[in-house]
Amino acid sequence: MRKTLLVVERIVLESLEVRARGLDELTEQTGLSGSLLRAVLHQLIERGMIKYSDFSYELNWENKENWLPIVRDRLGVKAEIKELFSSLVNKSFEDLQNTPSQHLKMKKIWLEPSEQVELERKIKDIDLFLEGIQERRKRKPVFEKTCGKKVIFYGSCAYQDLVDDMLKAS
Repeated sequence: MRKTLLVVERIVLESLEVRARGLDELTEQTGLSGSLLRAVLHQLIERGMIKYSDFSYELNWENKENWLPIVRDRLGVKAEIKELFSSLVNKSFEDLQNTPSQHLKMKKIWLEPSEQVELERKIKDIDLFLEGIQERRKRKPVFEKTCGKKVIFYGSCAYQDLVDDMLKAS
Protein backbone atom coordinates (compact mmCIF):
# COMPACT_ATOMS: atom_id res chain seq x y z
CA MET A 1 0.00 0.00 0.00
CA ARG A 2 1.21 3.47 -0.92
CA LYS A 3 2.29 5.47 2.14
CA THR A 4 1.39 8.88 0.72
CA LEU A 5 -1.59 10.57 -0.90
CA LEU A 6 -1.91 12.27 -4.25
CA VAL A 7 -3.19 15.85 -4.32
CA VAL A 8 -6.41 14.65 -5.96
CA GLU A 9 -6.92 12.19 -3.09
CA ARG A 10 -6.32 14.91 -0.53
CA ILE A 11 -8.90 17.28 -2.06
CA VAL A 12 -11.51 14.50 -1.92
CA LEU A 13 -10.71 13.76 1.73
CA GLU A 14 -10.87 17.49 2.55
CA SER A 15 -14.27 17.69 0.86
CA LEU A 16 -15.55 14.81 2.98
CA GLU A 17 -14.08 16.24 6.19
CA VAL A 18 -17.20 18.34 6.79
CA ARG A 19 -19.84 15.73 5.92
CA ALA A 20 -20.86 12.88 3.62
CA ARG A 21 -21.46 13.87 0.01
CA GLY A 22 -22.90 12.34 -3.14
CA LEU A 23 -20.99 12.02 -6.40
CA ASP A 24 -22.48 15.15 -7.99
CA GLU A 25 -21.71 17.27 -4.94
CA LEU A 26 -18.17 15.88 -4.75
CA THR A 27 -17.67 16.70 -8.42
CA GLU A 28 -18.71 20.28 -7.73
CA GLN A 29 -16.68 20.49 -4.48
CA THR A 30 -13.44 19.15 -5.91
CA GLY A 31 -13.58 20.44 -9.47
CA LEU A 32 -12.41 17.00 -10.67
CA SER A 33 -13.90 15.35 -13.75
CA GLY A 34 -16.40 12.59 -13.08
CA SER A 35 -14.17 9.81 -14.40
CA LEU A 36 -11.13 10.95 -12.41
CA LEU A 37 -13.23 11.42 -9.29
CA ARG A 38 -14.72 7.92 -9.58
CA ALA A 39 -11.21 6.45 -9.91
CA VAL A 40 -9.99 8.40 -6.87
CA LEU A 41 -13.05 7.39 -4.82
CA HIS A 42 -12.46 3.74 -5.75
CA GLN A 43 -8.83 3.97 -4.58
CA LEU A 44 -9.83 5.65 -1.29
CA ILE A 45 -12.45 2.95 -0.64
CA GLU A 46 -9.87 0.24 -1.40
CA ARG A 47 -7.49 1.86 1.10
CA GLY A 48 -10.23 1.98 3.76
CA MET A 49 -10.19 5.76 4.00
CA ILE A 50 -13.76 6.34 2.88
CA LYS A 51 -16.91 4.29 2.64
CA TYR A 52 -19.95 4.40 0.41
CA SER A 53 -23.52 3.97 1.60
CA ASP A 54 -26.93 5.41 0.80
CA PHE A 55 -25.60 7.02 -2.42
CA SER A 56 -22.99 9.07 -0.55
CA TYR A 57 -19.34 8.89 0.38
CA GLU A 58 -17.99 9.62 3.84
CA LEU A 59 -14.76 9.36 5.78
CA ASN A 60 -14.30 5.96 7.38
CA TRP A 61 -13.77 7.17 10.95
CA GLU A 62 -14.01 3.63 12.35
CA ASN A 63 -10.80 2.82 10.47
CA LYS A 64 -9.01 6.14 11.13
CA GLU A 65 -6.06 4.56 12.97
CA ASN A 66 -5.08 2.93 9.67
CA TRP A 67 -5.41 5.93 7.36
CA LEU A 68 -4.95 9.07 9.47
CA PRO A 69 -1.17 8.48 9.81
CA ILE A 70 -0.97 8.39 6.00
CA VAL A 71 -2.76 11.75 5.76
CA ARG A 72 -0.41 13.28 8.34
CA ASP A 73 2.79 11.63 7.08
CA ARG A 74 5.60 14.19 6.76
CA LEU A 75 6.86 12.81 3.45
CA GLY A 76 3.33 12.91 2.05
CA VAL A 77 2.81 16.50 3.18
CA LYS A 78 6.22 17.39 1.71
CA ALA A 79 5.23 15.81 -1.62
CA GLU A 80 1.91 17.70 -1.60
CA ILE A 81 3.66 21.02 -0.95
CA LYS A 82 6.14 20.34 -3.75
CA GLU A 83 3.37 19.45 -6.20
CA LEU A 84 1.25 22.47 -5.32
CA PHE A 85 4.20 24.87 -5.34
CA SER A 86 5.42 23.56 -8.68
CA SER A 87 1.94 24.01 -10.10
CA LEU A 88 1.77 27.56 -8.70
CA VAL A 89 5.09 28.42 -10.35
CA ASN A 90 3.92 26.97 -13.67
CA LYS A 91 0.56 28.75 -13.46
CA SER A 92 2.18 32.07 -12.55
CA PHE A 93 4.58 32.02 -15.48
CA GLU A 94 2.09 30.92 -18.14
CA ASP A 95 0.24 34.22 -17.84
CA LEU A 96 1.18 37.76 -18.78
CA GLN A 97 3.52 36.94 -21.68
CA ASN A 98 6.38 35.54 -19.59
CA THR A 99 5.97 38.09 -16.79
CA PRO A 100 5.42 36.29 -13.49
CA SER A 101 2.03 36.73 -11.88
CA GLN A 102 1.75 39.18 -9.01
CA HIS A 103 0.48 36.28 -6.90
CA LEU A 104 3.93 34.72 -6.73
CA LYS A 105 6.90 36.71 -5.59
CA MET A 106 10.40 35.81 -4.54
CA LYS A 107 13.10 38.10 -3.22
CA LYS A 108 16.78 37.37 -2.70
CA ILE A 109 17.96 39.89 -0.16
CA TRP A 110 20.60 40.38 2.53
CA LEU A 111 19.09 40.95 5.95
CA GLU A 112 20.66 42.55 8.99
CA PRO A 113 20.01 40.59 12.20
CA SER A 114 17.35 43.10 13.27
CA GLU A 115 15.67 42.82 9.85
CA GLN A 116 15.72 39.02 10.14
CA VAL A 117 13.96 39.30 13.51
CA GLU A 118 11.36 41.64 12.00
CA LEU A 119 10.81 39.29 9.04
CA GLU A 120 10.30 36.35 11.38
CA ARG A 121 7.80 38.41 13.39
CA LYS A 122 5.87 39.33 10.26
CA ILE A 123 5.81 35.70 9.11
CA LYS A 124 4.50 34.76 12.55
CA ASP A 125 1.83 37.49 12.18
CA ILE A 126 0.72 35.94 8.88
CA ASP A 127 0.62 32.51 10.52
CA LEU A 128 -1.48 33.82 13.43
CA PHE A 129 -3.81 35.63 11.01
CA LEU A 130 -4.40 32.42 9.03
CA GLU A 131 -4.83 30.34 12.21
CA GLY A 132 -7.43 32.90 13.39
CA ILE A 133 -9.35 32.44 10.16
CA GLN A 134 -9.26 28.66 10.58
CA GLU A 135 -10.59 28.99 14.14
CA ARG A 136 -13.41 31.28 12.98
CA ARG A 137 -14.34 28.74 10.28
CA LYS A 138 -14.72 26.08 12.98
CA ARG A 139 -17.22 28.27 14.86
CA LYS A 140 -18.90 29.77 11.81
CA PRO A 141 -18.27 27.53 8.78
CA VAL A 142 -18.20 28.89 5.27
CA PHE A 143 -19.77 26.44 2.86
CA GLU A 144 -17.74 27.03 -0.28
CA LYS A 145 -16.25 24.57 -2.72
CA THR A 146 -13.11 22.80 -1.49
CA CYS A 147 -11.47 23.55 -4.84
CA GLY A 148 -12.08 27.26 -4.18
CA LYS A 149 -9.74 27.38 -1.18
CA LYS A 150 -6.68 29.61 -1.46
CA VAL A 151 -3.27 27.96 -1.22
CA ILE A 152 -0.78 30.24 0.53
CA PHE A 153 2.96 29.68 0.77
CA TYR A 154 5.29 31.71 2.96
CA GLY A 155 8.66 31.35 4.64
CA SER A 156 12.32 32.09 4.15
CA CYS A 157 15.59 30.22 4.03
CA ALA A 158 19.26 30.95 3.41
CA TYR A 159 20.06 30.89 -0.30
CA GLN A 160 23.15 28.73 0.36
CA ASP A 161 21.04 26.10 2.17
CA LEU A 162 18.72 25.83 -0.83
CA VAL A 163 21.60 25.57 -3.30
CA ASP A 164 23.34 22.93 -1.15
CA ASP A 165 20.11 20.93 -0.95
CA MET A 166 19.65 21.05 -4.73
CA LEU A 167 23.25 19.92 -5.29
CA LYS A 168 22.75 16.98 -2.91
CA ALA A 169 19.65 15.93 -4.86
CA SER A 170 21.56 15.93 -8.18
